[in-house]
Amino acid sequence: MEIGTIQKTIKLFRETLEGLHADIELLRLERLAMMVHKAMTVQARYFHTPEHIFSLSDASNPIQALAALYHDIVYYQVDEGFIPEIQTLIAPYVREEDGQLFLVAHVDPADAAFIRTLEVFAFEPGQRLAPLGGQNEFLSALTLNKSLEGIVSAQNLLKATTCIEATIPFRGINAQGESPAEALEHRLTAINIRYGYGMSAEEIVQTVEMAIALANRDVASFAEEDTALFLEGTWLLLPETNPSLRLKGIYSIRSYRQALQNMAEFLNFLDPNLIFNRYRDTPSLEAYTEMVRLAHQNVHTARKYLDIKLLTAAILEALAELTGGDAPMALFMGDIDTTDIDYARVEDFLPHPPAASPEENIQIFRLLAYGRASASSFDRSNSPLALFIYRNLGMEESKRLLELAKSMFDGHLDPETFLDQLPISLIVPIVTACAAMATTRSAVLRRYLAHKMPAAESNL
Repeated sequence: MEIGTIQKTIKLFRETLEGLHADIELLRLERLAMMVHKAMTVQARYFHTPEHIFSLSDASNPIQALAALYHDIVYYQVDEGFIPEIQTLIAPYVREEDGQLFLVAHVDPADAAFIRTLEVFAFEPGQRLAPLGGQNEFLSALTLNKSLEGIVSAQNLLKATTCIEATIPFRGINAQGESPAEALEHRLTAINIRYGYGMSAEEIVQTVEMAIALANRDVASFAEEDTALFLEGTWLLLPETNPSLRLKGIYSIRSYRQALQNMAEFLNFLDPNLIFNRYRDTPSLEAYTEMVRLAHQNVHTARKYLDIKLLTAAILEALAELTGGDAPMALFMGDIDTTDIDYARVEDFLPHPPAASPEENIQIFRLLAYGRASASSFDRSNSPLALFIYRNLGMEESKRLLELAKSMFDGHLDPETFLDQLPISLIVPIVTACAAMATTRSAVLRRYLAHKMPAAESNL
């Protein structure tokens, strides 16, 4: 019989601490497990949930499991702060100023937990914490150290802290020519000597290998053989970083477009070579090479997929602006409910898309036609309207129009001028379908087509 996430979290916590020979009262164990569970189940969490912890944890490796339990416990910008239990633990070490977090300038020399966390992360007292520069990982590790101080040995806490530091993503070679793993090894060696943790050189290497293995598992979706599975995780991240998408059924076209645009900009900026790490022979060269190859493949395909989705949103946004302003996506697209109820959708009023061209990307077609691995809370898995646009325009013309759409987003191009660039064979059926769905805007949509393309009036 399957147990619930609370019981599963307690079980994992208990097995992990037993594996580390840590003595703890059951009620205290319960409180710690509930703190982790509560932090990972706040309303904003869609990807960084207890299930994410379970996917990374193996109680047979208690150091890794302990790091997995805590590595995402703080997600400050998504959670919009800290849950009370975490606030109590870390309040003495951080201050907030104008929406930014800073470490306190004073360090008590006797506060081993804070010092240990600072030195593993190479952070300095008083420094500003950057969301993309290890802020959440550092505060998660600090929560680990403060909540388990006196329960788990200092050496094991140091190892778990090392594992959490390694999960800071997308870092390259530093100014000294070191990889993140090499720099971590050097810091761990210095800490071991300075404070007499008693770790051998081999034990330090094993700790960094363990940390890199956990870090690579944390981003393992980038190495999915099926891009649909990779995009499933990507779509779970969207409502975490875009609060408007949590308003199921009423989020606006513009907010949806902005969410896609933010994700597209991130993927365009991301260097797939920086996703996975290798340290000595962890992972093997063969495995690492395959992981990097799949990361390139998934990121490349996802960029193209997002381009088509973003262009689709741009067309809807332009039509909304011309007919009364921004509106709920569901007004133009239809209900996004993922149940078996047969709601009317915009694609019900579209003609069949054209046949495939010789240049068509089969992966993009499959993603648009059949969908990501599963539907999300705010978006269906497949994209019939986007497929219709892709089949009519092709990839190159879609990219050209997307650049014009970006000018519209920036206010340098008005919506009507953008829509004028679309071929009549595309705009007529899309406007016709939108007029059937957005009945409050039907008359304006009809007038738009009648004015721009009198010959098309009979199609309405």
